[in-house]
Amino acid sequence: MAMVGKSATMRAQYTAWPYPQLPLLAGLPSTHPFELHVDWLWDRAGSGPGPARPRIWLAGCGTFQPYAFAVANPHAEITATDLSEASLAIAGRRCQWHRQRHVRFAPVDLEDPATWPCGRFDLIECYGVLMNLADPQATLRGLRERLTDNGVLRLMVYPHWSRQRVFQLQRLARLLGFTAEQRQHPAAFRAFVRRLPRNHPLRFAFTTYADSRNDAGVVDAFLHGGDRGFTAFQLGDLLAAAGLQPDYWFHRPWAQPEAMAARLGFADRPWSLVLDHLDLWQELRTNFIVCARRTDAPPRVVQPPRPHPAFVGMDHALRHRLRLLRLQWLGGKLPARTAAEAIAVPAGAARALARGEAPGELAGSALLLGGTDRGIRLPAHHPEPGEAAFLAAAAALRIGRRAPNPLYAHLFAAFERDRRQPELALPDLETQMGRWLPWADPLEQRPIGFGLSPYATNQRFRINIREHLEREPLPTAADWSAVRLRQDERALGTVRSLLAAAPEVPTTTLDDASLRELFVLLCSHDQLFLNLEGTS
Repeated sequence: MAMVGKSATMRAQYTAWPYPQLPLLAGLPSTHPFELHVDWLWDRAGSGPGPARPRIWLAGCGTFQPYAFAVANPHAEITATDLSEASLAIAGRRCQWHRQRHVRFAPVDLEDPATWPCGRFDLIECYGVLMNLADPQATLRGLRERLTDNGVLRLMVYPHWSRQRVFQLQRLARLLGFTAEQRQHPAAFRAFVRRLPRNHPLRFAFTTYADSRNDAGVVDAFLHGGDRGFTAFQLGDLLAAAGLQPDYWFHRPWAQPEAMAARLGFADRPWSLVLDHLDLWQELRTNFIVCARRTDAPPRVVQPPRPHPAFVGMDHALRHRLRLLRLQWLGGKLPARTAAEAIAVPAGAARALARGEAPGELAGSALLLGGTDRGIRLPAHHPEPGEAAFLAAAAALRIGRRAPNPLYAHLFAAFERDRRQPELALPDLETQMGRWLPWADPLEQRPIGFGLSPYATNQRFRINIREHLEREPLPTAADWSAVRLRQDERALGTVRSLLAAAPEVPTTTLDDASLRELFVLLCSHDQLFLNLEGTS
């Protein structure tokens, strides 16, 4: 399968570094991935009862998803595709080892529809893939055409604001010459980042990223060949242009737009504004995960309450029957991807599920289908014409005395949004802070006192931030060659010394503009504002 452009880059990356990097024997108890069951996803999306033998397409499956979906859907016809044949080989061996024989594997380039599997599908899973494509809009339109009338597309994309630290680490890696092409570079980059002070936000972002513990995870996140994030407004535009509508958010409660809209006084606002607000304030704590249907899909269906089919009766594989018997005798807890905590299942409730009943003690839990419409109740997305200018202003390199530190540009975007985008009619910053007071869960912790979330940073620097907002807008520079740092030569010398003391760094000869940018990324984390002088 010949590939060009970005597809070729991604294929080379995931051929060399199949992702995720998990032991072949790593398994899932059959009772755990119940939220990946087609019947469950159809219910949440409003499509009614799922087909008895659904067709599932995993579009960009990686090394683990085929196994997880096979466990969750033992009676489905599953087609798992990826542009990396190395990833497909690992996924195939995993399914063989765990006796999941109802998965078919095929290499597919999502940017070339001629390679796609034939027919229409009841569920299409496109998880963590769309942001790697040169033309995500075209691919999403194509996927929409492959859905059955009631079919569901479960889509995950990275959020723009919450991922800014990852993007800064990617920029750091590029400046220093770390790439996915060199086998030693992931471990070397890990060693370099761990040299940073413990209170550095980039060190925090790296070390708290679960996949940073293995080399394939470092490549996928920090040495990536070209991922991107989407704002919630951009995601809304993307879905609308593809003829899709969001019907269920696959988020835990703190990232559910309806719940947070009510808490923040945004109940009359479009879902895209609410989600973007959570993302901007670093309170999303997840990627954007949405279950979408075609805009011409039949009306939503609310079924009578019924138990999840994976927990009914004993017409299951032997291991699953044994797990159900254990649950029915001893009770237990089941992890949930859309609940704040694991679901406690008393033994009596498990026995009621097995009889096909919907026990009251599980009312409202993820183990029950039907009973209520769990669709999106906020107003529909509408385009936001002023967002492009806002994004450009947030990314601009501002110069002057006490200019916003570019390391914290995304936090200043939260502080400034109500003034820069008056068309959104947001409350002023102080009112927003007051609304966040009962709900904000800042990431800041000892030894990091600020710089991880707008809420905690504004608490610490409220007077300074207010003074910044009340002054005239600062001029901007085109790039780092057009500015000078305070005590510029000393700052450049600091970076040269730091790099000289780090033998794992592949590139140590850099121009002054790159050194200035590195100084900000590596050595300015204790300053919310910087003095930047223009050269013209």
